Amino acid sequence: MLKTKMVSLLALLGAVGAANASIPPDIVFDGYCDGISGLADVGDYGAAGTWVNLDCAGTNAAVGGTKGKGKGQTANGVLMGSYGANVYGAEFVWIVNKDNTWAVYRANDGAWINSGTWSPATESKARGTKPAVAR
Repeated sequence: MLKTKMVSLLALLGAVGAANASIPPDIVFDGYCDGISGLADVGDYGAAGTWVNLDCAGTNAAVGGTKGKGKGQTANGVLMGSYGANVYGAEFVWIVNKDNTWAVYRANDGAWINSGTWSPATESKARGTKPAVAR
């Protein structure tokens, strides 16, 4: 079962993204109070940032992981774990794609939690009152 989930996860990460798009360093999850800031490359294949306002009360947590590669060897997005944030008793893994979509699953049991779209933090959009991983 874990192998099937991992294959599905890798397919999702590798199958999306626009060839020339990029993910800005600061994004917000549309309709939610949280987002990721300081998203930056780490070496050739890594990425790291900060999951900001994860509980809508100002709590932040470090996230980091790998950049996904597509057929043309262009990074389509990033796959980042929450590094022990243990939010609501669980750790989360974020998939942030260049096509302005995201998904999150719970690392503890592999359950998909939520998905949606993101926008650059500099764009003015209505913010939600719940985090993307609300209980």
